[in-house]
Amino acid sequence: MNRRIGQIREKIDLFALLKAGRMQIRARWAYAVLGGIVFFGSLFIFDGWNEQALIISSVAAVITMLLIVFMGKALYRNAFLIIVCFGMLFCLVTPILDTPDETAHLARAMYLARGKFFVSQEDSQLLISEDYKRIYSQSQKTLFKNDLNVSDSGILMIESNGLKATNAYAFVSYLPQALGIGFGRLINLSVLWSYYLGRITNLLFYAFMIALAIKITPLFKQLFFIAGTIPMGIYIAASYNQDAFGIGIIFVTLAFYFRLLSKQDHQIKVLEIVGYTGLCMLITVTKFPFVLLVLLPAFIPLRKFDKAAYQCVFLGIILAAGFSLAWMKFYTAIPHPFVPEGVNMIKQIQFLIGDPIVNMQMMGQNLLEGLINYLMLFNFGWLSYGSNGLGLLYLFFYGSVAVFYPRELRQSPATRIGALLVAAGIYVAITLSMYLTWTPVGSSVVNGVQGRYFIGFLPLIPLMLNIGPSFKQLEPLQIKQYGNIVTLVPVYFLIMSFTLTLKQYY
Repeated sequence: MNRRIGQIREKIDLFALLKAGRMQIRARWAYAVLGGIVFFGSLFIFDGWNEQALIISSVAAVITMLLIVFMGKALYRNAFLIIVCFGMLFCLVTPILDTPDETAHLARAMYLARGKFFVSQEDSQLLISEDYKRIYSQSQKTLFKNDLNVSDSGILMIESNGLKATNAYAFVSYLPQALGIGFGRLINLSVLWSYYLGRITNLLFYAFMIALAIKITPLFKQLFFIAGTIPMGIYIAASYNQDAFGIGIIFVTLAFYFRLLSKQDHQIKVLEIVGYTGLCMLITVTKFPFVLLVLLPAFIPLRKFDKAAYQCVFLGIILAAGFSLAWMKFYTAIPHPFVPEGVNMIKQIQFLIGDPIVNMQMMGQNLLEGLINYLMLFNFGWLSYGSNGLGLLYLFFYGSVAVFYPRELRQSPATRIGALLVAAGIYVAITLSMYLTWTPVGSSVVNGVQGRYFIGFLPLIPLMLNIGPSFKQLEPLQIKQYGNIVTLVPVYFLIMSFTLTLKQYY
């Protein structure tokens, strides 16, 4: 009797599952078909109509259409699936060492895989596997055309320059990649597949952190979703670049801040401020200018804190400032090995203070003109190919959603102004740091600033600018349409970005 009841229940569950799947297909099939059209239309526009690209595209298009059809209601799960699916495509299709600074980041990951946590000042101590030479010799070769399908040698060699270039980042930024490499060696994978496994573990960590940020933030989940699935972020995460760790931690920190911001009166506790300060200190060793996020809680209305918590905000700021100075002194002890000719930080500072009014005007012009660097969010490879048109469309899309998306909570003017000041401070800090460390003395143009450096404060934009209506003012159909826009349009941008890579190499 019990067995019969169990069989009936299984049939009912299967029937319910099939019914739900049919309803999901009926609701999303048009969007899936549009995704396929976008895929092959982008291939046509970017001239990727050769046989190999078409084969890869056909597989990728099917995966994308299934992804669109079966995305659920939980945004954090959707984000994880989208990042993993498109990240795997980027990971496997992007040639070896053909993402920004991947050569240096690979060297650091291989160094950490040996259990070395800090970069030594002595070249004789900077030892990594000889397989780095093998991988480097196959740079810009695809998964299908390389000579790396050989056993890991395990022989050590001296490799100094690449490692020294990563001294500004703590070892924690390379743990995911190093774990991938180490596990590959443990199970005797070839050099090729150990290399790709390091890329994959970095991607999985990024996907987890973005999903976590979306899950824990009570505000602007949709904006976190759009910013977290930005093509450049996923592309970088599908490599050895430590930016994946940095962006992931920044998003989680901002999500934690929004959680504090949504608290009722007297609900913010000391431990929460301690936790937030700790996250900001972790940011210091991964994305240094973003330590300014530690200032954000000072702009939360005072009534939301309990008696001791607000004082802890300022103690946290002082602690983070001291930690930042100590970290700066530590990592600058080893000079960057690839500094351009004519760069000297001390002389550059002397130049700036020599004529402060004129140089303030010069920096102001660079800050204004530097906004165009956001278009570089759609420049891939070693900034060797991309589309400014896609960059403009994305900025229009994200800006429109950030400004007009329905709000969950009305923010005080002080909170909005605080977010604006912190974001502006980070922007100035990034630009000024590149002027001091990467621009020849006396230059009137700042060198080295890239759009990906600013991905971290995208979630702050709606806090500053959002003027959308309340969700309570909308009809259910309108809310559903908003949901479709914010979950599907980012997928279409990923499709077009992926076809750029196919056109470039296949």
